[in-house]
Amino acid sequence: MSDKLTEIVIYFMIIFSPWAFGSTESWSIWTMNYSAFALGLLLIIKTITRLFTRYEPWEKKRKNTLNLKQKRLNLINKICNITLLLSMFLLLAYILTSAINARASFNLQSHEYTFFEGFNKALPHSYDAQATWSVFWQYLGLIIVFWAIRDWAKGALKDPQILNSINPRIKQLIFLFCINGGVLALLSIIQRSYYDGQNGRLLFLIEPTMNISSNTHFGPFAYRSNAASFLNLVWPICLGLFMSLSHENLGQRKKRFGNGPEMILIPILILCLIGTIISTSRGGSLVMLGLLAITTILIIFKKSSTKSIRFTLIFSLFLGLTGSIYFGWDALESRLMNIFTDKMSNRTYIYEVTNKMISEYPIFGSGPGSFETVAQFELGGTFPFWESWAHNDYLEFILTFGKYGTLIIILLAAVISLQAIIGIFFTNNRNLLIYGLVALIGISIHAFRDFPLQVHSILFSIVLITAIISTSSNEDHYKVYLTKK
Repeated sequence: MSDKLTEIVIYFMIIFSPWAFGSTESWSIWTMNYSAFALGLLLIIKTITRLFTRYEPWEKKRKNTLNLKQKRLNLINKICNITLLLSMFLLLAYILTSAINARASFNLQSHEYTFFEGFNKALPHSYDAQATWSVFWQYLGLIIVFWAIRDWAKGALKDPQILNSINPRIKQLIFLFCINGGVLALLSIIQRSYYDGQNGRLLFLIEPTMNISSNTHFGPFAYRSNAASFLNLVWPICLGLFMSLSHENLGQRKKRFGNGPEMILIPILILCLIGTIISTSRGGSLVMLGLLAITTILIIFKKSSTKSIRFTLIFSLFLGLTGSIYFGWDALESRLMNIFTDKMSNRTYIYEVTNKMISEYPIFGSGPGSFETVAQFELGGTFPFWESWAHNDYLEFILTFGKYGTLIIILLAAVISLQAIIGIFFTNNRNLLIYGLVALIGISIHAFRDFPLQVHSILFSIVLITAIISTSSNEDHYKVYLTKK
């Protein structure tokens, strides 16, 4: 029952997250947080049940049947999992310490500081306690989601035959994520066409307080760049699932391609590509074009793919690209022409100021989530306008998390990347892993010139993809793949 409830909550979060206006407002973020805490409670119940009933949700490993190479890979995988667990614990402890040991708090309504006495300079501390507490609860929820998805997905491995194909729970998860993204892309395109440059409403429902023109927001996202970032996470993982299912069907259905559910993914892929360009996000569109070039090269030079799969994918990507150019290039071209003359919407000035502030908070930073506070007031109000984000997530992380906090985040990213790379070479899930990694690379590049890593719906999508990567790179798949080899 707990496992079924876990599935329901995960599905709810996948659907709710982007449609709740990108989960950028307090009510939507806390809905996601409470859902994550529910997953944590269900995970505890499942763990206790297993301990007391000795129930095994998946097949026990037989260590004596493993060869030396398999044992080494299993050891590396265990070290990666332990490192992930410890680094996530360290990150939460770091943020929690910053919140408890806060130097000050800031009221956004009155624009006033409240300074606290007795804080310890030798420990992480924050200059905006309220914002840091908010980050702590968000990150706690996201970490719970990561482990809850891993545990739930691994429950499908009780049948050893599952290891020879795609985990059915992972398959369902990605299908829902992709279909949800495709519907969102379609409605966003309709919304943009309906308002046609006039003042618009998000999802035809509410008028945003900022970015009122329909050209500046897209679908449920009040900022077009966040919408483009989300779509750039959807279409690569969609492509990876299509390739995995196509190869699986060719192997299991007497080499008959196209009679499976994977064909649903083709229109979703095309819609997401077109939607990215129509959003008129310069960064998102350039990232999409770069990822498109990478994926095309991967498809062309992938030896295991049949001609029919290659032709279908290349034709779909070409259709998505030409559709993007036809429907959205005119509006995007004028923005691309001004990318240097307007200094990326004056972001170069924000980068200069952020770099100066980093030198003022070199070790522990200004506190997670505190950029909006310190950017306006710590330098004597030198900003000509109010800014909530640095529009460069890496600069913002270094400023707010400090050197130590940033190192923990880098460690997390490195371990996930290592698991993906090892899984690409030693499991049957290489297509999912390759294109999941492509999606993460795209969002990482976009983060150099925007703030996708500060948006909860995008962070949740990243956690979903990393959980899929981590689960698909597990030691059971090493065992089956190397035994077959």
